[in-house]
Amino acid sequence: MQLNKFYILGVTHKDLTLKEREAFIKGGPKKIMESLVEDEVVKGYVLLETCLRVEIYMESENIELVKEKFNIGPLFVKKSGIEAVKYLFDVVCGFNSIIKGEDSILSQVRNSFLKGLEEKRTTKTLNVIFNKAIEVGKKFRHRSQVSKNAMSLEAIALKFIKGHFENLGDKRIFIVGTGEMAVAILNIFTRNNINNIVMTNRSRIRVLELKEKYDIDIVDFEDRYSEVEKSDIIISATSAPHAVLLEEEIKGLDMEKERIFLDLAVPRDIEPSIEDYPNINLYNLDHLWAVVRGNEEKREKLLKEYKYILEDQIRNLLKYCEYKGDLRCKKR
Repeated sequence: MQLNKFYILGVTHKDLTLKEREAFIKGGPKKIMESLVEDEVVKGYVLLETCLRVEIYMESENIELVKEKFNIGPLFVKKSGIEAVKYLFDVVCGFNSIIKGEDSILSQVRNSFLKGLEEKRTTKTLNVIFNKAIEVGKKFRHRSQVSKNAMSLEAIALKFIKGHFENLGDKRIFIVGTGEMAVAILNIFTRNNINNIVMTNRSRIRVLELKEKYDIDIVDFEDRYSEVEKSDIIISATSAPHAVLLEEEIKGLDMEKERIFLDLAVPRDIEPSIEDYPNINLYNLDHLWAVVRGNEEKREKLLKEYKYILEDQIRNLLKYCEYKGDLRCKKR
């Protein structure tokens, strides 16, 4: 196990705009990493992609060549060795999230690691580090209870929309996509007795599965623009690498009534140019963060109070390294 070969490269919402993060994703980080693995520059990696961050956790013998391939700029996350481990622990415990201590980042890290395992692109070093990270993520939340009464992204989206419409009961809501975020939105809306919901997805099988579980209507993906015309609120959260709601199609619709378009995807699903048209109010993830206020002071206090759990886990990892006879890392 060689901690000194462990590196993190990536971009986050703290340093880059949504548009800049989109450009990075469209550059195909996974494809670049696959070529580096094939050339044996990288031994293994875990790719973490969320709406706020795209980070690559890797074991590499030649990080300079990796940086060269990615054309690394000054705003990239760059960590190595034990500092990289500390950074991952902070990420998985929600220290670097907009909603401090939020739960979703833990499942996102876990799912990214499991996907790496499944595709056989992790190493023994990565396996140990990620297992320790997931373990500390669970322990931190259990002891601190930081996520109790937390606002999830879908809850923030609902609060944001409620800020624009006094009564959602008479509004028609159109959700594009059936991924994790789209289903979370559907779930919180139905739990709040908001039931006039229509969904679509490029794959019809998944949307049919959701119709079995929820009281929703569905439309074919090819008919999505006619549904946009009927709806008051359009929420898009697909994983498509390109826009799925285009200005060229929307500008020809009857848009006399006021509508909200909420784009929760990265890269964005809705062409930004539609906001130039009357009665269209287009928002994206950056607009939601303004809602995340209040209760933050208490959360910050909890993060500081229970930081020792992460520090204990770092000591455990270093002891494990010593046991394995390899401590090529910096104790800072």
